[in-house]
Amino acid sequence: MTKIRSSHPSITNTEIKYVNKAISHGWGSNMNFYIDEFKRLFSKFVKKKYVLPVSHCTDAILLSLMSIGIKKGDEVIVPDLTWVASASPILHLGAKIKFVDVSKDTLCIDEKGIEKNITKKTKAIISVDLLGNMPNYDKIIKICKKYKLFLIEDAAESIGAKFKNKNAGYFGDISVFSFNATKLVMSGQGGCLCTNNKNLYEKAKLFSHHGIDQKKTGKYYWSTVLGYNFNWTNIQAALALAQMKRINYLLNYKSKIYKLYKKYFKNIPNVDLTKNINGVNQTYWIVYAIIKKKINKEKFCKKFKKYNIDMRPIFYRLSSMPTFSNSKLNRYFQKKNYNSENISKSGVCLPNGYDLNEKKIKLIAKVFNKILNG
Repeated sequence: MTKIRSSHPSITNTEIKYVNKAISHGWGSNMNFYIDEFKRLFSKFVKKKYVLPVSHCTDAILLSLMSIGIKKGDEVIVPDLTWVASASPILHLGAKIKFVDVSKDTLCIDEKGIEKNITKKTKAIISVDLLGNMPNYDKIIKICKKYKLFLIEDAAESIGAKFKNKNAGYFGDISVFSFNATKLVMSGQGGCLCTNNKNLYEKAKLFSHHGIDQKKTGKYYWSTVLGYNFNWTNIQAALALAQMKRINYLLNYKSKIYKLYKKYFKNIPNVDLTKNINGVNQTYWIVYAIIKKKINKEKFCKKFKKYNIDMRPIFYRLSSMPTFSNSKLNRYFQKKNYNSENISKSGVCLPNGYDLNEKKIKLIAKVFNKILNG
C-alpha cells in the first residue's frame, strides 16, 4: 500500500517552468528578478508596503525582534502552544518570554490572558496564527495600543486565512511568513518579513545582510552593524511566486480535504476536529484532532505506521521543554496554562498533503477509529 504522508507539496508545470527559467536565466542582472516579482505580488496580497524575503521564517522573527530593539531584560509575550521558532529568537537576544495560554477553540493566543502577563518590561507580543487559524485581532490590537506594545504577527502557518475579511499578516506592526516545504505556499525553505513601517523594514534589511548598506555608505563590502546572512535565492522565489499565483487552488484544496475529514470522522467517538471560528476564514492548513480520552500521543501516532499512515502529534507546550522550562517563572506557566496542556496532551495532526483523496481519507478515518476505540 502506498504510504499516506503527513505532508506533500502541490507541484505543477507552472512551478517547473518558473524554476527552470530561474536556473537558466536568473543570474547576473536577473539575479533578483523573481525575488522582486514575489515582493510585488506578496505586498499586494498581504496589504503591506514593505516585504523582506529571508532564508527562513525563524530569521524573520529574529529580525523583527532586532528591528524593534528587543534586548536583554525585555519581556515578550508568546502563546504557550506553538512551534519552537516562535519563541527561541527571544532567548537568542537575551530577553525573557512570558507564556500565555491559548483558546481551546482557535488554539491561538487567548487575549483574555495577555493583560495579566504585561509588566513594565513587556515590549512586544508575538501572536501566532496557528495551523490555519487566527485569534481575535480586534482585542489584541486594542491591548497593544493601550500598553504601547509592538505586535509581531507570526502568520507562518496561515497564509490565505482571513480575520474579518483581512488577510493573515495584515494585523502586525511586523508580520512574518514561512515557505517551508510543508506550508500551504512553499519554496522548499524561506520566509519573509512584512511591515508598513519603513524604519523597521530598513533596520531588518540591514541586519539581514551582514549590516551592509551600499546606498548609504557608497562602499560595496562595508559593514556598519553586526548582521547575518539571511538572503533568499532567486530560485526559491521563483517557486514561491508560482505557488502564490495558484493560491486559490491551494486554499480550495485544503477546504475540500477538511470537509472530507468532517464527513468521515463525524461518527467516530471521543474525537473533535478543527472547529470553525466566527469571523475567521480558516485555511485548514492542517486539520487536527483533539482526542477526548487519555492517550499517549507519541505511542498513538506510532500505531499508524503499520498501516503506512504518517500521523503526527500536535505541538508540545513550550514552557514544558528544557529550552524554556529551566526557571521558576516557566514552571509557573506550566501549571497555569490549562488549555495548552490539554490540547498538547491529546492533539494530533492528520495527514494534510496535496496527494490526498476521498479514498485515503476514508481509510485514515477507519484506522483512526480502530486504534482509538477498537
